[in-house]
Amino acid sequence: MRKREIGWLLLICSFIVACGSDGTDPVAKPKPIIETKTKSEPTVVAVEIDFLTEEKAIKQTLVDQNAAISRKEEDDIMSFWIKSEDRNVFTAWTFAGAGFEKYEGWRAVKNGWVGIFKLRGGRMTTDVSRVEIDSRASKAVLYGKYKWEQNGELIIAFQKQKGKWLIRAIDYTNGSFGKQIPKLSNPAYTNPKE
Repeated sequence: MRKREIGWLLLICSFIVACGSDGTDPVAKPKPIIETKTKSEPTVVAVEIDFLTEEKAIKQTLVDQNAAISRKEEDDIMSFWIKSEDRNVFTAWTFAGAGFEKYEGWRAVKNGWVGIFKLRGGRMTTDVSRVEIDSRASKAVLYGKYKWEQNGELIIAFQKQKGKWLIRAIDYTNGSFGKQIPKLSNPAYTNPKE
C-alpha cells in the first residue's frame, strides 16, 4: 500500500504544480520589459495658399522681365527664366519679319533675344487679361497683350522653383502657329473668373 500512497502523492503534487504555478522560475532574474513606441498617425498640415499674393508675384516677374527687355539686357532677361535646356523651356514669336520662330532651351532663348535686339528695341509693356494658378501654386499660365514696336497677344507659362516664380515659356503669337502652351487643367485659381 505504500507504493500506492506514494503514487497518489506524486500525482497530486504534479497536479498542484501544473495548476497553481505561473510557469516562472522564482530563482531566475526577471526579463526587462521592452516598450515599443507605436507610430502615431501622421500629422496632416493644411497649407493655405494666398493666390492673390502668388498672382502679384507672377505679374512682378513679368514686369521685371519686360524692364530687362526694354533695356536690351539678355542676362537680366534670362534671370527670370528656368535655367534648363529642356524643350519645354522656349519662346515663340514673329518679331523678325513676321516669320514664326521658336527657340527651345535656355541658351537658345537667350540667343534669340540677342538676335532680335539687332532688329527691334524700345519699351515692352504687357496688359494682363487672365492668370490661372494650379492647386499647389507651382504652375501658372498668364494671358495678355503686349506692346513692343508691334502689338500682339501672348501666353506665358510660369513655374515656381525654390519659392520664386520663373518663366518656363512664352508664346508671343497667342497660339496663331499652333498651341505652344497648353492651358492648365482644372486651375484652382483664375483671375478674373471665367
